Amino acid sequence: MRGYLFLILMTLLVAGAGCESDEKTDPTLIGELDKQFLLAAADDALFQVNAGQVAAAGTTQKNIQEYGEDMTTDHTQTGKELQQLATARKVELPTTLSNERQQQLDSLSMLTGAGLDTLYANQMVAIQERVVHMMEIEGTSGKDPELKQWATSRLPVVRQFGERAKGLRQ
Repeated sequence: MRGYLFLILMTLLVAGAGCESDEKTDPTLIGELDKQFLLAAADDALFQVNAGQVAAAGTTQKNIQEYGEDMTTDHTQTGKELQQLATARKVELPTTLSNERQQQLDSLSMLTGAGLDTLYANQMVAIQERVVHMMEIEGTSGKDPELKQWATSRLPVVRQFGERAKGLRQ
């Protein structure tokens, strides 16, 4: 009987010790949703910088050139902000594009003139819609308060770029 009580008591002590760790968790640890948000946002920002440079250099239309330049400038700053957020959370951001984004950039880089203009406008509409959706999710479902705030404050800018991108298609 004593052995049985000892076993129950040890089980409760071990289980209780596991519960105490909540107070001692590392504040730099980040949830999976927040980590995936950082990684995806960084990939999108890097793509938009590179695609903006390609579009600004290869377009025949002034409005696409200006949009590409604005994307390059804005998303270079966004990348810096994301890097600071990631560093504080011990998340290493990639310095190269994902395979999907690299393929999109390669497709864009092979074109000039009207073909480039059309593809770039279509890519920008699609990516801005994706980024808006991603930021809305982070802003409502993310666990990291600073990332949630950053996504929420960035959302109007992304929406504005999305509206401008739709205008490029016309």
